[in-house]
Amino acid sequence: MSHQATDDQAAHELLEKANAEREKLLNFFIRLGVSSYESEDLVQETLLRVWRYRDQYQETAKLTTFLFLLARQVRIDALRRRIRRERREETWFAERPQATPAPSYLVREDVLQALASLPEAMREVVELGLFQDLPYAEVAEILAIPVGTVKSRMFNALKKLKEYFDDN
Repeated sequence: MSHQATDDQAAHELLEKANAEREKLLNFFIRLGVSSYESEDLVQETLLRVWRYRDQYQETAKLTTFLFLLARQVRIDALRRRIRRERREETWFAERPQATPAPSYLVREDVLQALASLPEAMREVVELGLFQDLPYAEVAEILAIPVGTVKSRMFNALKKLKEYFDDN
């Protein structure tokens, strides 16, 4: 078997493993406030990036770390595109309609509202640490922040969520 055939097989296996994590990726985007419809698109875009960056994945690393690094960047890129589009629309329209994320059938509406009340940095830590069940070290690697920062953000996020539910 040629070296090229081995590389192609490894790339296809990587994509299959990534595709098996599709549900986790979908939930990741939804719990970060992305609509269910758009979340599907972002999952597809993440899988495309897995293929595009397959040569950068090292089998010694956890696949989830690689996946969520890519997923996070896909989301950031989508937010940037949305901001650029909204700025263009502001010049075209006096008032632009406010988009509200569609509720997810996977998470209760009150949980989505509570998560939406958190600052972005805390919401990412909660999503990766609690919902994706990743260890703090992996969350720190994905977000490119120290583990201590992950711990403090998680502590503060959980405190804010408790306050949110106590008040509501």
